[in-house]
Amino acid sequence: MGRPNGGILTIYIDCVSPYSWYGFTNTLRFRNLLIAHGVSVEILPFFLGGARDSVGNPYSPTPTWKEAFASQDSKVTGEILGLKIVPPKIFPISSLFPVRVATWIKDNYPSEKFEATFEALVRGYWSKGINVSTPEGVIEALDGIFPVEEIKGIMQKALTPENKKRVIDLTTSTKAFGAPWIVAVNGDGEKKEYFGNDRWDQVFYHLGVPYTPTSIIPPHGVKSKL
Repeated sequence: MGRPNGGILTIYIDCVSPYSWYGFTNTLRFRNLLIAHGVSVEILPFFLGGARDSVGNPYSPTPTWKEAFASQDSKVTGEILGLKIVPPKIFPISSLFPVRVATWIKDNYPSEKFEATFEALVRGYWSKGINVSTPEGVIEALDGIFPVEEIKGIMQKALTPENKKRVIDLTTSTKAFGAPWIVAVNGDGEKKEYFGNDRWDQVFYHLGVPYTPTSIIPPHGVKSKL
């Protein structure tokens, strides 16, 4: 497999989705090595509800028969990544407002501030039970990242027509039916899209990035025949 040449990985995330949190966490872990292999990485907030509606896949509650598996899947994935998952009392929420806030911060602050903002919003909702769909919730979640007065100013700017349009344009351009939504363009300009946090092998394969597939470590003193 050759060295990537100008590959691009873009991941779209929304704080209403715990799987966005998982994808975001993995992206940060993989980013330095992806860059070292010549792949640029972009993390973008988008409004999952609007994206799903725009492609005809609106939100529907988890079927009863799937609830136990969904709970197990979320809990174990969180444990593997070192994230504490506490299902929020209010679910789902409209994430439009916090996504507008995150988008304005993404476009007007250093990337470190945006990443800290998203982490605080998604952790606030999925670990602390903060209703980040409200101004009060956003202030509580972002406490320590920005002073309260600065957060209030950011929230006002997030509601400007220009920023609202920015969110709409970003969201509808994805054609995503879920989150995280990963778009990978390899060095030959070939684009492929992936839904979920469990597609990394496919993403790396497409980008031409050397990687180790999931494997079992042999017991001490036992040599694998594979």
